[in-house]
Amino acid sequence: MAIKFARRLITVSGAVLGTYIFFVRPWQRRWGATDDEIQRALPGDELVPHPDVELTRAVTMRAKPADIWPWLVQIGQGRGGYYSYDWIENLVGLKMKNAKGINPEWQQLKVGDIIPAEPGGKGFKVLALEPAHALVIGSIEAVDEGVFEGFKQMFPAFTWALVLEAIDSEHTRLISRLRGQNEPSQSAKLSNRLAGFIFEPAEFLMTRKMLLGIKQRAEQIGVSAIEPVTTEAEEKTRKNGTVASPL
Repeated sequence: MAIKFARRLITVSGAVLGTYIFFVRPWQRRWGATDDEIQRALPGDELVPHPDVELTRAVTMRAKPADIWPWLVQIGQGRGGYYSYDWIENLVGLKMKNAKGINPEWQQLKVGDIIPAEPGGKGFKVLALEPAHALVIGSIEAVDEGVFEGFKQMFPAFTWALVLEAIDSEHTRLISRLRGQNEPSQSAKLSNRLAGFIFEPAEFLMTRKMLLGIKQRAEQIGVSAIEPVTTEAEEKTRKNGTVASPL
């Protein structure tokens, strides 16, 4: 009885693993992207020219690049969030809150800035930026102060590009591409490859939700998406249900 159960378990496990490797994994690695988007170069590709991992996803939005761009610029912990499953992010202590509107205070971004991914300020470095077209973040230096250590441990060099391409006067493609390069040693490549089987499904889950979250927000009417800026004191007053007297 035990032997039969073990055999069935092995058979089922093998079938599940095979289905994931040959069907689910290829689909999730290029979710929403066309063959052309997969094959052609995107901004930031030159920074990691020989990636061990490349994941390209895309979504069509009923909005212009200029209307989508503010949502990209304000990403980050303590900023606009990542428009994904914040309850999952908060389970691991990231204290994430996704903005429902555009905050003018978060619209200033330049190459070299760190976009926070966790409390304390560590996150992703801005590597390239072209307004209303491309935001490339990540790290390509061996030692990079301020960069999120979780990614650096898996990929010493990595880029994450968010690219906007207009289809017509009313629709835009948002393309997300993650490229990572492992350590050159065979042992590191093997361990990272195994870790990838855990990393990729989780990364896909969060990235897909992020793209759809940006889509939902960007397709709102432009002016109604502007989020009023409130001070910390005003926020506390609102939560306490009292009215602050003017100075």
